Amino acid sequence: MKVYLVEDHESMRIILKRLLRRNFPGISVVGESASAETALEEIPVFKPNLVLVDISLPGMDGIEMVRRLKSCYPDLCILVVTGQEVDIYRQSALEAGAHDIISKDDDAPLLESIAALQPKHTISGND
Repeated sequence: MKVYLVEDHESMRIILKRLLRRNFPGISVVGESASAETALEEIPVFKPNLVLVDISLPGMDGIEMVRRLKSCYPDLCILVVTGQEVDIYRQSALEAGAHDIISKDDDAPLLESIAALQPKHTISGND
């Protein structure tokens, strides 16, 4: 599975990469960005199966980024992560097209959501 990370805090990107690699040996982090704008340019190039998006980004927020990605790539899997209260953003994230919204404070739900996703969801439709 190819994953693209969108997180403005470098330390959190490092933590997420370690968590993914430790728990999912088949995962490859193909790209990462600190902003939605950069990610929107790079995601079509890297063609990930899964995009992990922080809800709070400088400039365009994670919810708007999810909307834009889903309008171009409706089959792309997107998980929103937040350090804030999940329930506050759940409806907005799901309506925008995210598969789920997960707290950064608990690894288990993130790992469960990733494990449940099928690698068939890509921009190109290929693994």
